[in-house]
Amino acid sequence: MKLFFKILIGILTVIIGIALLLTDAISYIRPISALYILCPLTLFFSTFIVAMIFCTFYWMCIKSWWTALVCALIIAASVPNVLKTYTFSAKNPTTSIEGSTSIMSYNVHLFDWFEGEKGIRNGISTLDYINSSNKDIVCLQEVLYYPDGKYTLDFIKNRLGNYKYSYVKVLNNSNKVSKCIATFSKHPIISSEDIDIKDNCHGAIINKIALSTDTITVVNFYLKSNQLTQQEKDLIPDQTITTGKQVDGLIPKIYNKLVKASLERCKESEKVKDATKDIDRNLILCGDMNDIPASYAYRTLIENRKDAFLQMEDWDMGVTFHEGIYKFRIDYILTSENIGLLAFEIDKQPMSDHYPITLDFICNQ
Repeated sequence: MKLFFKILIGILTVIIGIALLLTDAISYIRPISALYILCPLTLFFSTFIVAMIFCTFYWMCIKSWWTALVCALIIAASVPNVLKTYTFSAKNPTTSIEGSTSIMSYNVHLFDWFEGEKGIRNGISTLDYINSSNKDIVCLQEVLYYPDGKYTLDFIKNRLGNYKYSYVKVLNNSNKVSKCIATFSKHPIISSEDIDIKDNCHGAIINKIALSTDTITVVNFYLKSNQLTQQEKDLIPDQTITTGKQVDGLIPKIYNKLVKASLERCKESEKVKDATKDIDRNLILCGDMNDIPASYAYRTLIENRKDAFLQMEDWDMGVTFHEGIYKFRIDYILTSENIGLLAFEIDKQPMSDHYPITLDFICNQ
């Protein structure tokens, strides 16, 4: 029995080790040709790390030192991705100071207007929360309004009365609703530009905003989502209505969706990078990346920039997306090197399946 258990742990160690190494490689290499089918592995990066740590301790306990050493080396190879995923030390963030500016990024989950009376109350509460937050700039993803209904774009703008300036990019018009990405600001938006992401539900916009002493460039992005149905998230196979016979192939179907979405995010992140490659000062990118830090999309956008979460938090996983058992950090505020980071927060409001994230900052010369 002991021998069987040891062999089983050995097989699991090999599988987990290979999976972890592949996950690390995927974050560095653009997924082209056959390699892109491995993109969904990045979603399990934290699971692989924890499993490999347990394997290391197991081999140490039975005094298989060489095996434990190999496991430790695999974990060491993953340290760069670990340091992007978690924070481990207190940085004692400074509170806001005179002359600082604040920004919020928030995926509002279509305001839940479509959920009936409960959703309408939730949507209004979300708007009131944003308006009362008193942030200087607000970048919203998954905005929905009804052009011909009660909850129009004007209704949203009026509810956000503290924000005189706005830029709204309509991504999709269907079923008498409009889905958008939007930036609201207390400061003048002096120019706006769309980044060419050819997707009818996702997009990115660039706004130049005039502060009292500086002009900053704010990129609001919403990259490709996995678009899993609730049934797929719950891992419940479809049932045929006529026979009740279970339809095979649920897992492959989900995996194919994850692969396609991962590949699209890689392309979209490169387009955002290209659109901002000549902006090296007073730049803030924020939004819903729909990918974790151990991913190619994140590595593409973080290059020569700072991740506000990693600069400001104590030890934390930084969960921003929360839906049932699914909890990931997929919302980000990234800045150019000259931006001084003062206070970062993940505000655990329950109104959306994402938490709003905020940053207070100053523009250094």
